Amino acid sequence: MGAGQWETLDVTLVGRLVTVVLNGKRIICEREIPGPTGGALDSKEGAPGADHAAGDHGPVEYRNIVLTPAR
Repeated sequence: MGAGQWETLDVTLVGRLVTVVLNGKRIICEREIPGPTGGALDSKEGAPGADHAAGDHGPVEYRNIVLTPAR
């Protein structure tokens, strides 16, 4: 999709395994994240804390964000 169009992103993270569905199409399936990213606030990846979402090269808008903790 182009700039100015809304997209749907569903991310499932279990431990270090991530699955990503973009606009109804699975683009990443249970791929391992090797560790915290360079933007991590600290190395306590298993502890509850803040989420950080940011754009990369310009303005980004977010809406209808739902975070559901695992049980």
